[in-house]
Amino acid sequence: MDKFKRILPLMVIYIFIVCVNIVFFAYLYDFNHSIVDPNSLNKDVNGYQRVSTRDVLYFSGITYLTIGYGDFKTVNGIGQFLAVLQGFSGVLINSVFTGLFLYYLVKRPKNILLSNNLYIRYKEEQHKFCLSIRIGNKGRPLVNVNRILELFIYNDEVRTRELQLSQEYHYLENYIYWEIDLHKEENQNLLKYLKSAVRNERSILIRISTLGTDADAGELVFTSSNYHNNEIVFIKAYHDLFKWRKQRKSLINWRNFDLVEALDKDKIEVFLNL
Repeated sequence: MDKFKRILPLMVIYIFIVCVNIVFFAYLYDFNHSIVDPNSLNKDVNGYQRVSTRDVLYFSGITYLTIGYGDFKTVNGIGQFLAVLQGFSGVLINSVFTGLFLYYLVKRPKNILLSNNLYIRYKEEQHKFCLSIRIGNKGRPLVNVNRILELFIYNDEVRTRELQLSQEYHYLENYIYWEIDLHKEENQNLLKYLKSAVRNERSILIRISTLGTDADAGELVFTSSNYHNNEIVFIKAYHDLFKWRKQRKSLINWRNFDLVEALDKDKIEVFLNL
């Protein structure tokens, strides 16, 4: 069904172009009196009988498809030229669209999801805050996934990149969490900028990017999203996307991808006082 949705717009365009081609050349054939029925018994003084509009459309269609049954024929030089031209256009159009259909059937759609917000998550059992984002994969598994965080600040209408973090993940099937421990020494600069953004003391932009390789097709898959001050949200947990039934998991409910449990305000104050 997903592949059908991807090629449906292309199919509509293809059918439209084919119909326009057949009708346009049929008009040219009829306008130049180029098509006759060589087997008709009711012939005019020139030895042939002109055919109906329906027959002209039929001739145009089989010429476009390069079938050529021979039940109708061109009667002058203009008709012969038009028939060759239409046959060539049919071969060209069909070749181009065949390649496009194959490309869109094989090409992986943009089906990597990033959370709508960037989350500061409090882990109750560890009494720690982390910068968190959920990354979803609605398509084939990815391997060698690289996750990149870039933080920019704005000064005097100039944007400057202040820090960059990255982490590799070997296999992404459905979804993963990227959680950066804000209590670690190496993440103290990130913590400082997040606190200033939450207090609206400084305007920042955080860009999260994900780059991986389709495990089956070998195609590189890339997606990214930008988050500003007002898109930094405090949470304590994500909603589950599926449930386990013995050793099998249920279908993933992607509608819950951005559903979270909000964090209590007193914990937010704890974060600001870190």
